[in-house]
Amino acid sequence: MPTPLLISRDPSLADAVLASAAAVRVEPVIARDTEAIRRAWPGADLVLVGVDLAATVVGLGLPPRRGVHVCGPDADSLLAWSVPLEAPAMVLPEQSGFLSSLLVGRDELRSNGAAVLRLVGGSGGLGTTTLAAGLAQRAQRRGLDAALVELDPLGGGIDLLFGAEQAPGWRWPDLSSAAGHVGDLKGQLPNVSGVDIVSMGRPALPDDSGGSGEPGLPRPEAVHAVLAGLVRGRELVVLDAGTHPDPSFAAQAQTLLVVGAEVKAVVAARARAIALRLSGAQLVVRTGPGRRLDPALVADTLGMPLCGTVGHAGWLPQALESGEPPGLGRRRFSRECDRILAEALA
Repeated sequence: MPTPLLISRDPSLADAVLASAAAVRVEPVIARDTEAIRRAWPGADLVLVGVDLAATVVGLGLPPRRGVHVCGPDADSLLAWSVPLEAPAMVLPEQSGFLSSLLVGRDELRSNGAAVLRLVGGSGGLGTTTLAAGLAQRAQRRGLDAALVELDPLGGGIDLLFGAEQAPGWRWPDLSSAAGHVGDLKGQLPNVSGVDIVSMGRPALPDDSGGSGEPGLPRPEAVHAVLAGLVRGRELVVLDAGTHPDPSFAAQAQTLLVVGAEVKAVVAARARAIALRLSGAQLVVRTGPGRRLDPALVADTLGMPLCGTVGHAGWLPQALESGEPPGLGRRRFSRECDRILAEALA
C-alpha cells in the first residue's frame, strides 16, 4: 500500500481523505507547515495537495515528482493550481472513489510498464495528431506492442486517420465507467495494423442519428484507469494531447512539443511551454513551405533539446482521406518518425 501525504490545514478536506483512507486501511501523513512538507515530500508514495496550501507548495520550489494531486471542494480553484503544480485536480468528496483507487496504488502509470510519449501541439495546424499516429504505427513496425490514445476532447476521432471509424471496439464513451484496476483491453479496442486505438466518440448533431457517443473525455478517474491499464499491458503508449493538455501525465510521460519552423509558431510554442511548464519536453520541428527557420535555431530559442524534424508531405492528406494509416510505407515521413522514436526512447 502507498504511504500518502496530505498537505492541508482544511479540517473538512482532511476528514474526506481520512474517510477514504480508512476504507482501504491506509494511514496518511498530514503536513501543515513548511518544515513538515519539505521533510515528507520526497518519500511519500502519493501526495495530496489541498488547495488551501497549494500556493505554499508552489512557493517552496520543491523538486518535481510523480504522484501529486491537488484536491479540494471547488473545481475552479483546483484547475487554477493544476498547471503550476503539474498535478491533476480531484474534487472531494465527490471523487472519493477515485481517491480510493489512488490510495491502493491502482492508478499510477508505473515506471516498469510501457514507455509513454505525450505529444503536445505548440499551435494548431501542425499535424500533431498525424505525427502521434505515425509514431504509434512505426513503433508497431519495429516490433513494439503499441497503443495510441486520443486525449484532445475536441479531436473528433483519431480512428479516422486509420480509416477505422467503422471498426468494432470500445471508444472513450464506452470506457466512461472505468475505475480502479482496469485489466488488459486487448481485443476490446479498434485495432488497425497492429495498433490499439482509444479515440473520441462522434456525437450526433441535433438532426443526425449517426453519432457514436458523447463528446469529450470521461471523468478523470476513468481516463487514469484506462491509461494505467494500457501502460501495464503495452510496450509503448502514445498520447495525442492536443494543444491544451491535461497536466496529469506530465511526470509519467516523455513530452514532445511540436512547433512550426516560423516566427509566429515559435512565439506561440514558447508561451504554451511556459504556461504548461514543459521544461522537460523535447522538440519536434515542422518544416516546409512557410516554415523555413533552422530547427537548431528553434531549439536554441525555446531552450529545449531537438528530438527530430518533420517535413512537408504533399501526398499525406490524400492518403489519410483514403484511410491509409500514416507511417505504413517507406516514405520520408516514416523515416522521420523512426528517427524521432529512436531519439525519444533513447
